[in-house]
Amino acid sequence: MSALPKRWAWTFLKEGIKFRAGRLYETFWNSQSNVKYTVVFLYPGALFWVRWRAETQYKYNVFIADKQVEPDTTQNLISSWKNGSVFYFTAMATVKDLKESVYGDASKVPAAVRAGCHGRMMEDADNLALAVRTFCRRDPKIVLWEEESEKALA
Repeated sequence: MSALPKRWAWTFLKEGIKFRAGRLYETFWNSQSNVKYTVVFLYPGALFWVRWRAETQYKYNVFIADKQVEPDTTQNLISSWKNGSVFYFTAMATVKDLKESVYGDASKVPAAVRAGCHGRMMEDADNLALAVRTFCRRDPKIVLWEEESEKALA
Protein backbone atom coordinates (compact mmCIF):
# COMPACT_ATOMS: atom_id res chain seq x y z
CA MET A 1 0.00 0.00 0.00
CA SER A 2 1.42 3.33 -0.97
CA ALA A 3 1.40 6.48 1.13
CA LEU A 4 -1.33 9.03 0.67
CA PRO A 5 -0.30 12.06 -1.37
CA LYS A 6 0.37 15.32 0.46
CA ARG A 7 -1.20 17.42 -2.26
CA TRP A 8 -4.37 16.64 -4.07
CA ALA A 9 -5.37 17.72 -7.56
CA TRP A 10 -7.43 20.71 -6.39
CA THR A 11 -5.39 21.73 -3.35
CA PHE A 12 -4.24 24.87 -5.16
CA LEU A 13 -7.78 26.27 -4.96
CA LYS A 14 -7.91 26.06 -1.15
CA GLU A 15 -4.40 27.47 -0.83
CA GLY A 16 -5.19 30.32 -3.22
CA ILE A 17 -8.34 31.28 -1.32
CA LYS A 18 -6.48 31.21 2.01
CA PHE A 19 -3.68 33.34 0.56
CA ARG A 20 -6.09 35.94 -0.91
CA ALA A 21 -8.15 36.11 2.30
CA GLY A 22 -4.96 36.63 4.32
CA ARG A 23 -3.79 39.41 2.01
CA LEU A 24 -7.19 41.09 2.18
CA TYR A 25 -7.16 40.93 5.99
CA GLU A 26 -3.61 42.33 6.21
CA THR A 27 -4.39 45.09 3.74
CA PHE A 28 -7.44 46.09 5.73
CA TRP A 29 -5.71 45.86 9.11
CA ASN A 30 -2.76 47.99 7.98
CA SER A 31 -4.79 50.55 6.02
CA GLN A 32 -5.40 54.12 7.14
CA SER A 33 -8.14 54.46 9.73
CA ASN A 34 -10.22 56.92 7.68
CA VAL A 35 -10.40 54.43 4.81
CA LYS A 36 -11.04 51.54 7.16
CA TYR A 37 -13.97 53.15 8.99
CA THR A 38 -15.45 54.54 5.80
CA VAL A 39 -15.51 51.10 4.22
CA VAL A 40 -16.74 49.28 7.34
CA PHE A 41 -19.20 51.74 8.91
CA LEU A 42 -20.01 54.81 6.84
CA TYR A 43 -20.71 53.26 3.44
CA PRO A 44 -22.83 50.31 4.70
CA GLY A 45 -24.61 52.64 7.12
CA ALA A 46 -25.56 55.02 4.33
CA LEU A 47 -26.78 52.16 2.16
CA PHE A 48 -28.82 50.73 5.03
CA TRP A 49 -30.39 54.12 5.83
CA VAL A 50 -31.40 54.79 2.21
CA ARG A 51 -32.80 51.27 1.83
CA TRP A 52 -34.68 51.48 5.15
CA ARG A 53 -36.22 54.85 4.27
CA ALA A 54 -37.26 53.59 0.83
CA GLU A 55 -38.97 50.56 2.36
CA THR A 56 -40.72 52.32 5.26
CA GLN A 57 -41.67 55.77 3.93
CA TYR A 58 -43.17 57.31 0.82
CA LYS A 59 -41.74 60.37 -0.92
CA TYR A 60 -43.99 63.28 -1.89
CA ASN A 61 -43.10 66.43 -3.83
CA VAL A 62 -45.09 69.44 -2.61
CA PHE A 63 -45.84 72.46 -4.77
CA ILE A 64 -47.66 75.62 -3.66
CA ALA A 65 -49.71 77.37 -6.32
CA ASP A 66 -50.54 80.63 -4.48
CA LYS A 67 -47.88 82.96 -3.09
CA GLN A 68 -50.09 84.07 -0.19
CA VAL A 69 -50.22 80.55 1.29
CA GLU A 70 -46.49 79.80 1.20
CA PRO A 71 -45.04 78.88 4.60
CA ASP A 72 -43.45 81.61 6.67
CA THR A 73 -39.69 81.26 6.21
CA THR A 74 -38.60 84.53 7.83
CA GLN A 75 -36.92 82.61 10.68
CA ASN A 76 -34.92 80.55 8.19
CA LEU A 77 -31.89 82.65 7.29
CA ILE A 78 -30.46 80.24 4.70
CA SER A 79 -33.29 79.44 2.32
CA SER A 80 -36.94 80.05 1.60
CA TRP A 81 -39.74 77.83 0.30
CA LYS A 82 -38.96 75.95 -2.91
CA ASN A 83 -41.65 74.35 -5.02
CA GLY A 84 -41.11 70.63 -5.37
CA SER A 85 -39.76 70.25 -1.84
CA VAL A 86 -39.56 66.62 -0.76
CA PHE A 87 -41.40 65.24 2.26
CA TYR A 88 -41.32 61.65 3.51
CA PHE A 89 -44.28 60.07 5.32
CA THR A 90 -45.28 56.63 6.53
CA ALA A 91 -48.15 54.71 4.96
CA MET A 92 -50.59 55.83 7.68
CA ALA A 93 -50.04 59.60 7.29
CA THR A 94 -52.99 61.84 6.46
CA VAL A 95 -53.29 64.96 4.32
CA LYS A 96 -53.50 66.95 7.57
CA ASP A 97 -50.08 65.56 8.56
CA LEU A 98 -48.69 66.77 5.24
CA LYS A 99 -50.02 70.29 5.77
CA GLU A 100 -48.66 70.40 9.33
CA SER A 101 -45.27 69.28 8.10
CA VAL A 102 -45.18 71.90 5.33
CA TYR A 103 -46.21 74.76 7.61
CA GLY A 104 -44.32 73.55 10.68
CA ASP A 105 -47.21 73.47 13.12
CA ALA A 106 -50.97 72.83 13.14
CA SER A 107 -51.68 76.41 14.26
CA LYS A 108 -49.79 77.89 11.27
CA VAL A 109 -51.81 76.05 8.59
CA PRO A 110 -54.15 78.54 6.86
CA ALA A 111 -57.80 77.48 7.06
CA ALA A 112 -58.50 77.78 3.34
CA VAL A 113 -55.53 75.71 2.15
CA ARG A 114 -56.47 72.66 0.12
CA ALA A 115 -54.31 69.84 -1.22
CA GLY A 116 -54.75 67.85 -4.39
CA CYS A 117 -53.36 66.80 -7.71
CA HIS A 118 -54.55 66.46 -11.29
CA GLY A 119 -57.58 68.65 -10.50
CA ARG A 120 -58.79 66.52 -7.60
CA MET A 121 -59.02 67.80 -4.03
CA MET A 122 -58.08 65.72 -0.98
CA GLU A 123 -59.79 66.04 2.39
CA ASP A 124 -57.73 66.51 5.56
CA ALA A 125 -58.80 63.12 6.93
CA ASP A 126 -57.79 61.20 3.78
CA ASN A 127 -54.92 58.74 3.95
CA LEU A 128 -52.14 60.41 1.99
CA ALA A 129 -50.78 57.27 0.33
CA LEU A 130 -54.21 56.08 -0.79
CA ALA A 131 -55.23 59.54 -1.99
CA VAL A 132 -52.07 59.85 -4.09
CA ARG A 133 -52.57 56.37 -5.49
CA THR A 134 -56.20 57.09 -6.33
CA PHE A 135 -56.19 60.73 -7.42
CA CYS A 136 -52.66 61.28 -8.66
CA ARG A 137 -52.19 58.06 -10.60
CA ARG A 138 -49.16 57.20 -8.45
CA ASP A 139 -47.54 60.55 -9.27
CA PRO A 140 -46.64 61.96 -5.83
CA LYS A 141 -46.73 65.64 -6.86
CA ILE A 142 -49.13 67.35 -4.48
CA VAL A 143 -50.29 70.93 -5.02
CA LEU A 144 -51.40 73.20 -2.17
CA TRP A 145 -53.60 76.17 -2.98
CA GLU A 146 -55.96 78.59 -1.29
CA GLU A 147 -59.62 77.85 -1.91
CA GLU A 148 -61.60 80.98 -2.66
CA SER A 149 -64.41 81.59 -0.22
CA GLU A 150 -67.97 81.54 -1.50
CA LYS A 151 -68.56 85.04 -0.16
CA ALA A 152 -65.89 86.46 -2.44
CA LEU A 153 -67.45 84.75 -5.43
CA ALA A 154 -70.94 86.12 -4.75
